[in-house]
Amino acid sequence: MKTKLVLFLFAIISVALLNQCATGVKSRSLLFRSNEFAIYSVKRDKVKLKTDSLIPQKLSHPLEITEDKVLDILGNIKYRRESSYGDLNLYVFDDREIKDFSLDLVDGLQKLKEDEILLIVSKYNAVKSVVSHYTRTGFYLWATDSSIELMFGEIQQEVPYEEQGNYYDWSNISDISFDFSPDVTYVLPGNGYTFKKVTGFRNRRWLVFNKSELSRLKFEKRKKNSKEITNSVESDLSPEKRIKKDDEDELIND
Repeated sequence: MKTKLVLFLFAIISVALLNQCATGVKSRSLLFRSNEFAIYSVKRDKVKLKTDSLIPQKLSHPLEITEDKVLDILGNIKYRRESSYGDLNLYVFDDREIKDFSLDLVDGLQKLKEDEILLIVSKYNAVKSVVSHYTRTGFYLWATDSSIELMFGEIQQEVPYEEQGNYYDWSNISDISFDFSPDVTYVLPGNGYTFKKVTGFRNRRWLVFNKSELSRLKFEKRKKNSKEITNSVESDLSPEKRIKKDDEDELIND
């Protein structure tokens, strides 16, 4: 009996020590999750930077923001994925995906403390066909006195089929590095944001939105078409067919 008690106490102490030593994504604390979306708080001092002053120790949290403004901020961001088959230019988020999680994201931002940043993991399947796959995007979000900033990790990374249905599998993302490094997937320049400079170079996964300009930032509605769906299904069936240089959604005026 005493041996079991000692082992139990040892396990508790070990877990506590591991949690204290964890940094970045591994130190996250769950705030909310659904079948396809999860948000966490991460202590600012658990985020490691080469230049610590790039993110203030005290942030402008909690952050009051509307669901519509979440769509304005996230809805126009595009990324490029380079490969030997050709390059793809696509939206980071499907607009329906943003509308699905925007209410929960707003609630999460209102719960943040000044020494925390928000970690978001979104799993989504825009096509929802029998041959299509879920993809996953993970990013940090925080606010300073003058800006709202995003730092992307995985962008529309395919989730293995056997991991799609289990929260503990699909939410298990790699740590998000703030260092500048070349990558085959990166965010494209766009209206409303700039890229943060890290060691003198623009980090194309770190986006800075100026708070004073948010009122002018508006979501550009997209025109869906059958060609977009066909391309998405073909990409799941045969990666070698992905040779189109630009697969941008068309825009329509209000």
